[in-house]
Amino acid sequence: MSKKRHAEEHENHERWLVSYADFITLLFAFFTVLYATSQQDVSKAQEFQRSIQKSFKSFLDFGGTDADHVGYKDNTQFLEPPIDVVPQEGGFPEHAAPPSQAGTVEMQDYMERELGKEGLDIEEMEEMTFRTDSEGLKVSLAGSSFFDPGMSKIRREALPVLDKLARVLRATKKNLVIQGHTDDTPVDPDGEFPSNWELSAARAATVIRYFIAIHKIPGNRFTAVGYADTRPVASTMVATPEQLGKARAKNRRIDILIPTEIYRPNLKEVQVK
Repeated sequence: MSKKRHAEEHENHERWLVSYADFITLLFAFFTVLYATSQQDVSKAQEFQRSIQKSFKSFLDFGGTDADHVGYKDNTQFLEPPIDVVPQEGGFPEHAAPPSQAGTVEMQDYMERELGKEGLDIEEMEEMTFRTDSEGLKVSLAGSSFFDPGMSKIRREALPVLDKLARVLRATKKNLVIQGHTDDTPVDPDGEFPSNWELSAARAATVIRYFIAIHKIPGNRFTAVGYADTRPVASTMVATPEQLGKARAKNRRIDILIPTEIYRPNLKEVQVK
């Protein structure tokens, strides 16, 4: 038996410091990432927005009055397309409770309440309805009530309803997307517009021009979009001519979208007819 005894290994009582240091390092990295992802460079985003607007600036023919209609005239003016990648600052009037950022229900309640004060009962109106989808709240205006077939000029008898709606929309200080829609009936080849694309876009822009000129709503709150007949709300695959007429009447409309989030158009391929 060997007389040499192995010296006992020294026990390290501070090994926990290694695990603790690793934990603190990971925790620091985690909160650093959280902080970095929560910061937005608003100035750079707004600069990007302005560059997009400048690149895609387009013109539409609009303005003026004519007989029993308001909207189109022969002069050419620029309509700056405000593509909003940064929400504009603003809120709701002090007397109204502002809806939450993603609250379409709260927004609809607010609109119905304020329109009621203007003397409009949405539940009893055929020319104006509300719809909600993933984009936000849509105030849908019946095309046959506001425009004659194939025309982009607003019918004068529709102006009182449009005026009341404009006052409520102006008070919200929200960005607004005006979407023009037609039915699947081809336009008159001898008419003012070569296709439903131009007609739907012109109707949307007419509404914007009216809001800007008459109600002084800032132009940078608007985006105009024309969808022609690519986004129907009623199917035209029906059995009777009467049902077909009702379906087409529903599809002819102007949708005023009040986005509940930053507006990003749903860009999908459509075949131009």
